[in-house]
Amino acid sequence: MKNKQISAFCFLLFFFIIVFDQATKWSVLAFLYPGQVVDVFPSFFNLVLVMNSGTSFGLLSPHTRAEFYLIIVATILCTLFLFYLFFKLRTVIEKVLCIFITGGAIGNLIDRFCHGAVVDFIDLHYKGWHWPAFNVADSFISIGAISLLVYNLFCAKE
Repeated sequence: MKNKQISAFCFLLFFFIIVFDQATKWSVLAFLYPGQVVDVFPSFFNLVLVMNSGTSFGLLSPHTRAEFYLIIVATILCTLFLFYLFFKLRTVIEKVLCIFITGGAIGNLIDRFCHGAVVDFIDLHYKGWHWPAFNVADSFISIGAISLLVYNLFCAKE
């Protein structure tokens, strides 16, 4: 693929991730109330609406408006760095994985602006143990970051 085609594909992928993430969150907001649990696959998967004001897994929950804005500023700075990095990356796979992370970060940033917190709703569990609730954007961020790390550790050639 040529550079323009790669950039166009990544641009479309970026917007797809954001739209898909926001569509799932707005659907959950329309049909669930906070704390409501919907058993999808009772042995391992529920839907539950959780408003997460913190960072990943509810960590660093802000206690003041200044802390809330600090999380937003940190997210914006990280996202700007990822856009810069995107143009420096050489391979298509690295660019796509960078877009996964960036699209997910923007999806969660939109939530902070629109709702004052990130909308989480995916509840994976097993025998009473629950992974912290997450969303589609978190999935793209995690898949992108882990895959980019694995790719650069084991697959990238100098």
